Amino acid sequence: MTSAQDKFLKGSNLSGLLAACAGHVITVELRNEAYVTGKLMASDGFMSCLLENARLIDPSGNQQKFDNFFVQNRLIRYVQLPESMDVGEFLNNQTTMLQPGRGRGRGRGISKQRQQILDKREARRQEDIRNAYKMKEEMSKMKIKEEK
Repeated sequence: MTSAQDKFLKGSNLSGLLAACAGHVITVELRNEAYVTGKLMASDGFMSCLLENARLIDPSGNQQKFDNFFVQNRLIRYVQLPESMDVGEFLNNQTTMLQPGRGRGRGRGISKQRQQILDKREARRQEDIRNAYKMKEEMSKMKIKEEK
């Protein structure tokens, strides 16, 4: 995955919440009912994560220790975040980061030719509105004459 894709995914969904936990001890529940607890070293936009000094507890209760443990995103059921993390503050920061910026391109607006096309279209629209009002008035006058 490119860094641009990774930045987009981390900024636009909750995988950024997992990335904010880097350096903290987290517990990941796997789909096979096993648990992995360790210090989060890295995560990507798809929520795959790398844990250091990890302890795996399988469904039967057996424990194994690993120096490094990689958890693929499709194997994750739940992620238990550390209690010390303020989720509300993180979400507020994320929403302010997603505010629209200057955008792409040179920032010159629309071209003169495009502006002329839009101006002609607006003039036709205004003329159509005036004609509709005229027709409405004429129709109402004709109804009044017919009633007399």
